[in-house]
Order: sequence, then C-alpha cells, then structure tokens
Amino acid sequence: MHKVRKVYSGLSCECHFPQCRTVTVKRFLWIPVVLVLLVPVFVVNLSHSGGSDFSGENGVLLTSVSSLDSLLNASRGKPVLVNFWATWCGPCVRELPELDELSGEMEGSAVFIAVDMGDPDLATLESFRENNPVSMTVVWLEPSEAADVSERYSLGDVLPVTVILNGSGSETARAVGARSGEWFASALEGADSGFVPEPEESSVHVYVVGYADDPLVHELTAAASELAGEEGYDLLDPSVPEDSLYMEEAYLPMSGWPYAQLCVGGACRPPVRTSEELINAFQGMI
Repeated sequence: MHKVRKVYSGLSCECHFPQCRTVTVKRFLWIPVVLVLLVPVFVVNLSHSGGSDFSGENGVLLTSVSSLDSLLNASRGKPVLVNFWATWCGPCVRELPELDELSGEMEGSAVFIAVDMGDPDLATLESFRENNPVSMTVVWLEPSEAADVSERYSLGDVLPVTVILNGSGSETARAVGARSGEWFASALEGADSGFVPEPEESSVHVYVVGYADDPLVHELTAAASELAGEEGYDLLDPSVPEDSLYMEEAYLPMSGWPYAQLCVGGACRPPVRTSEELINAFQGMI
C-alpha cells in the first residue's frame, strides 16, 4: 500500500515531462470565470455501497434541460443553489449529504438543485440513487445538453461546481470544489445582499488506482509522482482490503481501473487511463 495523506495548499508543482513546464496551481475563487468545457474522458460504472451519510428517501428526478429551466423559473423570488456534480466525483458525493441536510433546513426559504453533468447514462445515476438516496431535486442531463449548460454557466473541466443565484436569477457567487454546509448557508443567506464568503484553501492530489503489478499503473504512478511529488499522490490497489476500504471512504470509482484521478481544491477531473491524459489534465487545471 502506498498512501500519503499530505496534500498541498497554494502548491507550486514542477513537471519534468517535456510536455509541460513549471506551473503554479491557482486557488479557485468565488467569482464567475470562463474555463474549459467539461468533457468526460471515459465512463466508469460506479457503485457506492451507501453509507450512514445518506439517509431518507429519494426526491424528484428530472431528465432534461427544459425541466431544469422550468424549475429555475419557478424558483424566482428565492435564492437558488445549483450544484453541478457526477457520481464519479468523490468530493461531489461527499458533500451531497450535507447539501441535502441543508436543503431540508432551508426548505421554503431557498431552492436546492443537484445537476448531474458527468454521467452519460441515466442508469448510472439511477443505480447510485438506489444506494445513496438524495431528497433534493436531481436533474440528469444527457451529454449534449450537459455541454450546453456547461457553456451557459461557464463551467470548467472539474466538478463539483456550485452556483448561487439570487431571487432575480442572477449569479451572486460560485464555488469550484466541495464546501461545508455552513459555507453554503452563508452564501445563500447573503445572496441578495452581495455578501460572499471567503474562499477555502486549495490542495492538489492524484489518486492512482489499479493492481500494483500492472504496467499501466506503473506509468500512471510515474506521471503522478512527477506532477504532484512523492507526497502528492496515492497508489491504491483494489485487491488490498485496506486500499479498497479507503477507496470506498473517499468515494473513488470502484471499477474501471486502472485509472488516475486528479483533484485540486476539493474538485476533481474525470478519471483518465494514460499518463499523457493525466499530464493534459494537470495542465488544464492551471
């Protein structure tokens, strides 16, 4: 097992590959920014066993951008939290229960919408909801609609991204990466007053998942080490019980390995299969 718990804040990473040069990972801010269109690199069939963080029953599931637009129009007059996420995104899944709890606490005073942007197949989301019930409204978008919405909201190539809208439907703040329930509550309560919470610190980490003797895993591990440093990545072997347990606790994709997943500031890119894709993913984060 090769686990390293330390991650970096405001990290400067030096890449020794010829494809890239010394770069600095910038913190994600609560301001609207135009980033690269979200394009999943490959699809994993993700299953979560369902933990104590998820409770209650599933709420409404909508399946089109027109349904999303109708919901947003019907929510005028109240602050709205729109959380863009995917089942393959560990930080997304970790923050869902807290968002769900907050949606119950603020029922009637704010609207919460979870938009699945990264799962091309509705069946993947439906399977996830069987084990991890989400009571707030969930909207699934097929890939072409997801691309349109990504462009509309100037989303980037990482998830989760959460956009706060005021009662008039104007964006007042956004978070790139997971946040605490208290943080979201402050943003919603200040949506009509112009108050924006301070951004939380960012960190960078690479998860390499696969059998330790797999040559592809060796290539991914070498790339991860060059990009994030020896203490900036985890090598997790699903055949090792401790590693498998850690994957479940971190909500990492439990199938589709070998893969590497790059995360910065509580936000993750889709998993990739090659060292070249990992390098490109790293360059796209800066």
